[in-house]
Amino acid sequence: MTTNWNGCWQPRMKDYVVILLQRLQTGWRPRGDEIDMRTRQRRMSTWRFDVDLLSYPDDTEVSGWARAEKLIGRANDGRMTWTGEILWIDAELRWALCEDGFWWLDGS
Repeated sequence: MTTNWNGCWQPRMKDYVVILLQRLQTGWRPRGDEIDMRTRQRRMSTWRFDVDLLSYPDDTEVSGWARAEKLIGRANDGRMTWTGEILWIDAELRWALCEDGFWWLDGS
């Protein structure tokens, strides 16, 4: 276990997610068949950036200053879903690597 930027306990990232993050940071553009098969890939539509308000239980005005750290939207089955913390996101907002895997983003 490690702590994130606001001191909350979180599980350690998988090695293959760390390797994928390092590849993305070099400017590499991912394709689905080039991502390590251990990395879970999912799709999200009608998404938006979101703040994890549970990380700030005592602050009632957090949404005015906190940085977005997750995505929330609709999964393929139409249900609302959210990601883990965003690690890296495409400048054109087509995909995001999050703590819980790789997300292909359809429309925002």
